[in-house]
Amino acid sequence: MKRLISILLLFTGLFTFPSPLHSQTITRDEFLDRLKRTHPLFEKENLTAQIEKKDQNSLVGTQDWNLLTSVNYSHEEPAFAGFGPERTDAISISGGLEKLFWKTGGRLSTSMTFSRIDLKIGPSYGIPNLYYQDQFTLAYVHPLLQNRNGFLDRFQYELKRFDIDFSEIQALENQESFLAVSAIKFLEWVFLTEQEEIIRERLNLSNEALSNTNKKRDANLVDEVDVLRAEDAVRIAKQNLVLVGSQWKGLQAELAVLSQNDELYNLVPEFTLYKIEALPSQDAAILQLKQNSRLIQTIDIRIQQLEYSRLGYKETMKPRLSLLAQFNIKKADKIFGDALGVDKPDIIGGLQFGVPLGNRTAKSQITKTDLQIAQLEKKRDELTLDLVAALTNLYIQIEELKKILTLNKEQIESARAKTAEEVRLYNQGRVDLAFVIQSQDGEQNAKLNYAMNALTYHKLLIKYRALTDALYY
Repeated sequence: MKRLISILLLFTGLFTFPSPLHSQTITRDEFLDRLKRTHPLFEKENLTAQIEKKDQNSLVGTQDWNLLTSVNYSHEEPAFAGFGPERTDAISISGGLEKLFWKTGGRLSTSMTFSRIDLKIGPSYGIPNLYYQDQFTLAYVHPLLQNRNGFLDRFQYELKRFDIDFSEIQALENQESFLAVSAIKFLEWVFLTEQEEIIRERLNLSNEALSNTNKKRDANLVDEVDVLRAEDAVRIAKQNLVLVGSQWKGLQAELAVLSQNDELYNLVPEFTLYKIEALPSQDAAILQLKQNSRLIQTIDIRIQQLEYSRLGYKETMKPRLSLLAQFNIKKADKIFGDALGVDKPDIIGGLQFGVPLGNRTAKSQITKTDLQIAQLEKKRDELTLDLVAALTNLYIQIEELKKILTLNKEQIESARAKTAEEVRLYNQGRVDLAFVIQSQDGEQNAKLNYAMNALTYHKLLIKYRALTDALYY
């Protein structure tokens, strides 16, 4: 009966997750490229910048032609009798266009006004009691000091470009953070694949040991307890294999859903887990971080935005000096149809001047902006220190792990030699099977430690690349 159990333990083991030796594979870069194409996070982050651009484009509308119309009625009586008409009733209808020019700050306006004027006046004035008037006006105002070259007119539009730049960089940072997390999940899938291979190798050794022990037991060379120990070793290996298999399948399913790729269920990860990668020197890495960090760039953008806002406040403190040019042409007549042809010109030219007194609001805003800039500069210094500290930490861990991985390889060789020696002694009947099993377990643990440390090494590399913005750009 015990022999039958041993045979079943030897040949039973239907573990369904695929082996990389007989399956199609997918690399980490292929997996991440698929994520970039299919995961909604990337499109969501890109939409943020597009929204900001549309918001900026909406400000361009201030340059559009504006249509202006009005209908007015007025009734006037003089304050002193004998001065002017006893009363004036007028109805006017006007329509016109107005346009702002961003490049110059100038404003062009044109209008057409038709009026019906009813007067109560004596005949000595020589003016008809009822007449019609038609007038066309063309005017242009050009700023010479405040808002020169249209600075204030396009101020909000230019200010918005900083929000666009900020949102684009922030989107890249969010996308890279997501890719870093996903890349680590892929590495964990790689590790489970390697762990499965190590446990499967351990199971093969246990099955071989069980077969040899049964033969020795049949020849009365070992005690029954050795058979039981060999059977336990097989059971434990199978249990570990099933446990790792369930974790492997679960992570595979998670990555398949995440990348929206059902083909992933038929693939195994391809990655050189024990590969060591070269890094630049620590000083070069820190310099690169300070120059290229997106997080630092976001603060720089906000500082630039505040500096531009400060220019806007200073602009409002300048005197308002504008050049005015206006041309009118009009005609009046008692007959409605004859008043439609304009023929009496007026030309007006001059300067408009205004100076803001006090400017307390602008001055207060400038002081506030200076304080905000100083605060952001300190925040940038603080962030730079935090990033350099984190980079230094990662760099040291990565370099030290290289030494640990070398020691792990030496430990595996030592454990393998020890196992071979324990098997030799056992075959000579000089030690118990327990020592062989213990040595095989030690060899398996040495391999698992090597794989675990290699996983940690590559996880740190991903964090390093994400920190230096080299994972996604």
